[in-house]
Amino acid sequence: MDGTRIETRPLPLAGLRVVEVGIALAGPFAGSLLADMGAEVVKVERRDGGDPMRLLGRKKNGVQVWWGVAARNKRVVTLNLKAPEGKALFEQLIADADVVVENYRPGVMDRLGIGWAALSKINPRLVMLSVSGFGQTGPDSGRPGFGKIAEALSGMVTLTGEPDETPQHVGFSLADTSAGLMGFFAISAALYARDCAGGTGTHIDLALYEPLFRMADCQLALRHLSGRSPAREASNDPYGWGAGDGGDTWLPSFACADGRWVMLLVRAETRLRLAALAGLPADSTRRELAAALVHWFRERPPESARAELAALGVEVALVHDGATLAEDPYFGERGDVLATEDPVVGPLIVPGYTPRGYDRGALRDFRDAQVGENNAEILGGRLGVDGSRLADMERTGVV
Repeated sequence: MDGTRIETRPLPLAGLRVVEVGIALAGPFAGSLLADMGAEVVKVERRDGGDPMRLLGRKKNGVQVWWGVAARNKRVVTLNLKAPEGKALFEQLIADADVVVENYRPGVMDRLGIGWAALSKINPRLVMLSVSGFGQTGPDSGRPGFGKIAEALSGMVTLTGEPDETPQHVGFSLADTSAGLMGFFAISAALYARDCAGGTGTHIDLALYEPLFRMADCQLALRHLSGRSPAREASNDPYGWGAGDGGDTWLPSFACADGRWVMLLVRAETRLRLAALAGLPADSTRRELAAALVHWFRERPPESARAELAALGVEVALVHDGATLAEDPYFGERGDVLATEDPVVGPLIVPGYTPRGYDRGALRDFRDAQVGENNAEILGGRLGVDGSRLADMERTGVV
């Protein structure tokens, strides 16, 4: 290491074989994280349109740009899992796989004859991640799962927003991506247990709401101590820092003179200085302080406001959006955003790879994978399906 950059190493999951049988969004996000770390991910889709993620979001020159990131390091094949030949090919894929990822409603894979009981007999070393709305067990296990429903179940929504206003969701698929991240973690732990601790394959049962429920881990214990459920405190923790007006607190975002937004952390020791700046008495509340600062920020660009408040010891952060993230040199230098180019889309900015420290030269930053694009490579090259048989399967709807 040179003191400023981390020395790169080979991708840790290179050689790991993953079969992804999932649709938007939790399962495929887990698959994407595995692919980012070097795993060979084969995504199995239906012939008639594939993963609905292909249809989500905006297009440029006919290419759905979100899909181009979600599929960037995956191989995609089509299989009709209801057809005997399609199911047989899927079982061949599983025979030498390390991991299978699926996020269908509980019972779907079993009815197709490719649930955990069947697949673990084919490959006892298999690690299988099943993400579903309510988990594989319990009275609600058969209900369909949706991200916003899961966020509400987790207790997270009631913690966010002003106390006398509607509870707030966040503006992206937090439950799905959190479940994908937790799934990646669980798969990694299961692989360690299998390969390094003398274990076997295992089936991981993950409900969509459970990662957020675990992350908001203070809810139950502190409710027991206080005897009440948490009350929303805007963007602050109802039980810890930021609660009330005596400690550290995040104030709401403020619009600056140029239309950009900032937010600031007010510590107990800087509250008096900020109140004086706003022309308020020392005992002013968080809401009074926020209301008074609205006009102060509107008269200044973010850089000026940040410099003045830094002199008072107040932490200020620019509220970034997609445009500023792409343009800010800090994120480019860190590798959090990458400039790439697609022959159809043209130049575009995509998310980088996290965590860093690995040699990712072999990975693709963007790929508009077409439905069945890798059928010949995977079904033909790996599973031995010759060209004429593959053509027949395409005609009969097996692949």
